[in-house]
Amino acid sequence: MAGRTWIVIALGSVAFSLMAVNLVLATRLPGVDRAFRGLDQVYWVHKWLGISILVLAFNHQYFKIATDGLQVMQEISKLAITVAKVSFYALLFLGLISFFKRVPKMPKITWEIPYGWWRQTHRLFGLVFLGIAFHQFFVKAPFDNNAFLATYLNVVALIGSAAFLYTQFGFLLRRRGFKVVGVEKHPAATIVDLAPKGRGLTVRPGSFAFVSFSTKGLGEPHPFTVSQVRPDGGLQFSIRGLGDYTKRLRDAIAVGDSARVEGGYGRFHHHSGGPRQIWVAAGIGVTPFLAWADHVRPDDAEQITMIYCVRNPEEGVALDRLRAAQERVPGFKLVLHCSDTDGRFDAAKLVSYLPFEPASASFWFCGPAPMRDALLKGLKALGKTPGSVHFERFEFR
Repeated sequence: MAGRTWIVIALGSVAFSLMAVNLVLATRLPGVDRAFRGLDQVYWVHKWLGISILVLAFNHQYFKIATDGLQVMQEISKLAITVAKVSFYALLFLGLISFFKRVPKMPKITWEIPYGWWRQTHRLFGLVFLGIAFHQFFVKAPFDNNAFLATYLNVVALIGSAAFLYTQFGFLLRRRGFKVVGVEKHPAATIVDLAPKGRGLTVRPGSFAFVSFSTKGLGEPHPFTVSQVRPDGGLQFSIRGLGDYTKRLRDAIAVGDSARVEGGYGRFHHHSGGPRQIWVAAGIGVTPFLAWADHVRPDDAEQITMIYCVRNPEEGVALDRLRAAQERVPGFKLVLHCSDTDGRFDAAKLVSYLPFEPASASFWFCGPAPMRDALLKGLKALGKTPGSVHFERFEFR
């Protein structure tokens, strides 16, 4: 084959392979979670693989294969070429929807694609993959299906197709039934308590789960951090109204509603953080720390300082549980930073709250990414970079 033809085939083959990888990542299989040290890391890789796929597919389509006069005679091969063209434009359209989920920063524009719409369009990537798999299996020019490359791509097609089917139906094996037994509309969050209807889930403090409700408009599974894990299998979620789904949940959820829960996911667990730890929670970012604080014991060796940043005490969620942990555990210190009275929270104030040097501690953060970046930049400027940094990359609304 000509050099250009090989390049074009390589572009398409790599794009197709990466699509299969992305479909495997979307299965949320436990092994995938562990391999990437958390589902947030999986989704971060998933995002950048998706961008790479768009670039590769665009170049594959733009340069095209030089057939050197070969004609595609079989009708099914012609159909395969047509399917590939349709799949390419569908891939481009869906990719742009994912890339521009939120309208870029423009004056007076705050609209974003609702989470439910975005999720449904995102599921169509699997159908696009099936279309491309059909194309590569039946297209005959310039190589046939007996070639080594075609055999490899057929294996990739089977793996990706199986992963897609698992994402669509595998949840039936993973979800458990729960009942809403409590709803508290706190000024800063909607606190929802769930009790298992039968066999519950194994969820570690600090993990998150995908939750859907029987309530109209809340049927889409949505990820929330578990803010409390009870001995009887009950779970609590503290949810702030940051987007269309979570705002609707605050108005619609009620005691007695049914829920389906899948989890727990994530590797945000402080026990791997060493003897000195800094916990920084901003706003509703307190949720994993609440579950952690419930489970710290008086004989734990860790020396922990938790800084909870809110505008005023009224915004603090479950402060009684955090204060109870402070009274129960000698090594646990709680600092409530109220910006209305204490001013802006920055690296210098963080250091002033600590009974130890940040460089000797692990830093655990949950809150807005700009705040996290500013704190780490400030600590570096002060020469007090933490020994390790832990956070999760999530943005669901």
